[in-house]
Amino acid sequence: MDLHVPEGPVRSVKDFLLHILIVTIGILIAIGLEQLVEARHRAHLAHDAVEGFSRELTSDRGDLSETLSAIPKMREKITAEIANLSTPGPHRIDYPGVHFNVMSTSSWDTAMATQALAELTYDQAHRYAEAYDSLRVVAEVEREGLALWEDLRSFGDDAGGLAPEQRRALIERLRRYETFAVVLESAGQNALTKCNEALGEKPHA
Repeated sequence: MDLHVPEGPVRSVKDFLLHILIVTIGILIAIGLEQLVEARHRAHLAHDAVEGFSRELTSDRGDLSETLSAIPKMREKITAEIANLSTPGPHRIDYPGVHFNVMSTSSWDTAMATQALAELTYDQAHRYAEAYDSLRVVAEVEREGLALWEDLRSFGDDAGGLAPEQRRALIERLRRYETFAVVLESAGQNALTKCNEALGEKPHA
């Protein structure tokens, strides 16, 4: 912001006050213009943030729906394999699948870094925050499930080569994995609800 002192000598108090008034008006105009530009910039950031949230949450919701749709079959395979392992005799172990969809939060992280959330209403910001928090919970549950699945695979593929105590240990781990599936389903359903709310979609009756 450049300020220019009015040219010409100050001959009286009246001239002095006039010069002060001109400078003050110039400063106020400059500050007002800067604030206007800054307000438009913040509004633009908020608009971009909301568009980013919409794209990202829609994509995450699709990935989450895909994961949840696979859980019933996963639990069926766990139940069947526990029954097989409970019966003596060789068989090829049919391990349940593993699902690990990375939930993107880059739009939220960017909005936090640019302070774009300050331009949203409290209700808007709260809905988006709840959606992203719920997605992070799902991601954490998935990471824990991946570790459990890797532990399952350490028993190999042939049940005939397992000692009785190994069979019992594998059954115990399969039950843990089933618990993981239940937790993932619950966390996933909650995340879907929060994503729908953030995207302005009402849950189906």
